[in-house]
Amino acid sequence: MSDSATPRFARDVVAEAAPQYLPTPRWAWPVAFALFVLLLVQILVGGRAALANDASTRPLAVTACRVLACTVPAWSDTSSLKIVDHRIHAAPDRPGVLVVEASFRNDANWPQAWPLLQLTLSDINGVPVAQGRYAATQYLAGTHGATIGSGQTATVQLNVTDAPQKAVSFDFALLPPADGTNTR
Repeated sequence: MSDSATPRFARDVVAEAAPQYLPTPRWAWPVAFALFVLLLVQILVGGRAALANDASTRPLAVTACRVLACTVPAWSDTSSLKIVDHRIHAAPDRPGVLVVEASFRNDANWPQAWPLLQLTLSDINGVPVAQGRYAATQYLAGTHGATIGSGQTATVQLNVTDAPQKAVSFDFALLPPADGTNTR
């Protein structure tokens, strides 16, 4: 049907219903792109702790922070820390003091924050008689970095006072750090 065959009142309705588009200014797309990039940077920097806490997005967070000069919180996954050796014995020269020695290894793919070390001493019936939590500054001798490297083994030595109930067994637990480092 041609335009001239359409009654005039119908042509006016169709013409009024058609959307009127304004031309897009030349600056609109570059501005939209710049705003998108700024939003992406804000998400990466502001959400870097959450991104760094997930094994699948951690490489993205680390790479982004290299470029943007920000820091990524240390990885913390205590399930990937394995105790490889441990022993306890009485200090030969100090009555009532136990020497606790242990080694643990970081099996995570990344360096991670030093864990809290929890030591529980139990009596002959298996009842805990003493428990202590120790930060890395307490269980590592000398100076050390802020993290334990991937594949690195740490050796721990603590001198603890024997409980009055005479501890006969002990147990170690490696706990997430207490300093607010992100954990899995």
